[in-house]
Amino acid sequence: MFRKIQMSMLIAMFAAMGGVTAFAQQAAEGVKLNLYGYVKLSSAYDSSRTAYGDASFWVLPDSASGGGKSELTFSARETRAGLNITTPESGGRNFSGRIELDLCDEPQTVNKYSPRLRLAYMDVAWSKGWSLRFGQEWDTYVSFHPTIIDAGAIAYQGHLYGRHPQVKLTKDTKVGNNTTVTTKFALQHGRNSSDLDGDGQPDENAASTPSVHASMVVKSKLFAGQDSIFSISGAYGREKLNGTAHPGTYKSWMIHGGVQLPLSQHFTLQGLAWTGENLDNYLGGIGQGVNAALGTEVASYGGWGQGVVTFNKKFKVGVGYGIDDPDDGDLELMGNARVANDKVFSNFFYNFTDRMTFSVEYSHLRTSYAVSDDARNHRVEFGAKYVF
Repeated sequence: MFRKIQMSMLIAMFAAMGGVTAFAQQAAEGVKLNLYGYVKLSSAYDSSRTAYGDASFWVLPDSASGGGKSELTFSARETRAGLNITTPESGGRNFSGRIELDLCDEPQTVNKYSPRLRLAYMDVAWSKGWSLRFGQEWDTYVSFHPTIIDAGAIAYQGHLYGRHPQVKLTKDTKVGNNTTVTTKFALQHGRNSSDLDGDGQPDENAASTPSVHASMVVKSKLFAGQDSIFSISGAYGREKLNGTAHPGTYKSWMIHGGVQLPLSQHFTLQGLAWTGENLDNYLGGIGQGVNAALGTEVASYGGWGQGVVTFNKKFKVGVGYGIDDPDDGDLELMGNARVANDKVFSNFFYNFTDRMTFSVEYSHLRTSYAVSDDARNHRVEFGAKYVF
């Protein structure tokens, strides 16, 4: 009954977005509301069970319940809807906002469809490229994502990303005709922060200080008239544990760099590399941030690389590799800890129309454990996506 109520509320919200668009354009002069999103169905066969099914993060060991068993999943949870909001200029400043939802609230419950707030922010922009953003937004180090079908987007396999409530200051600076330098500084808080000590309070909340993020992104038209992207970012935060064998404050930090390089109209190389400690809140360390038994942060490093070939408006293929490798010494006393996670993947996209895309992806995911044997999974996934 509760699930039906949730779905009814979501459907009403999505319908309201479309209805409000027409109403607002008539009732509020100058206000513009633009609905966007997509409907997506994914179907995946896994030779070995993963966490968590439709979004594969790591392969479960044979010792886990269902470990080593094959699995078939169908999912439409990645279906997404959003609303872009713009208002007239006032006092030399531009105001805008964005709200975006999907159905992936709990990744560990594959067949549960619950609304999730992805983005919800407001912008204030003024002259000379300055702007302020308030709300839930992508973390500053996120400049681009791999071209991939799996909803997990190689999280815990080399791709760090996150969306957190924050206040962000941005400055865009033009350098010549073809280059823009964007610098960002943000204070944010851990929406997905762990509660490792089990006291009912997120560990980042207990530290009573925000995380600090900063980045610099250079976009320049180097080849084929397309933007190349070069980014360098950093982050620092703290978490506090109470009532554990080693109570106290633990740091979280990261250095992150990425490159997206279109070498021609048809071929793009892209990838990134990072290192840091206590990165589970950013989908690093294979989900392991603090070793409470040892009293230390879990250090890790990783990254991913991919080549994408766009043959024409209809066909595109990609081949890539990602890895997330925590420091084995920081994982001692954690039982069957995940000590390495890497994925090889390739995919094919066919644009049936300008709005309808069919895709197929193969990937091989290997997860190494401190005690159990390596767990491996061969995954074949089909996707159908309609953009509106």
